[in-house]
Amino acid sequence: MKKHIKKLGLVMVVISLMMTTVVFANGISVTLNGIPINFDVEPQMINDRTMVPLRAIFEALGATVEWDNDTQTVSAYRDNTVVVATIGSKIMYLNDEEIMMDIAPVVINDRTLVPARFVAEAFDCDVDWEGNTQTVIITQDDNTESYRDLGEQGED
Repeated sequence: MKKHIKKLGLVMVVISLMMTTVVFANGISVTLNGIPINFDVEPQMINDRTMVPLRAIFEALGATVEWDNDTQTVSAYRDNTVVVATIGSKIMYLNDEEIMMDIAPVVINDRTLVPARFVAEAFDCDVDWEGNTQTVIITQDDNTESYRDLGEQGED
């Protein structure tokens, strides 16, 4: 009887750990100046990097986004800053300067996901990670307007 109780206890621990992993894997959130950013594809943890849908994060930061399907390249423009990234390439261009990312952009569910830290820092934002809540915290300079500052323009 004691063997069965020990096995049952071990099974319960394993199931509990599996459920915890699933909750954290799907529970990543991103805030910009304390306001949650909504995504149509959930942020993903890939190779220990938080990947976020590019268009949503760039537009939240006040950038205009263009996609070139032929080259699989995305460009984002804001003020005097231009960021260019290509699917599968770890090289991101920031105003024609090469920046090496540690993970390349990927496509998941027809959305381009990029490392949150690199794209936010490209627009001079501070980025922190709160492990307990699985939250990427992006802080944008008060002098920079994002669509959140302009009355939640977002989707048309």
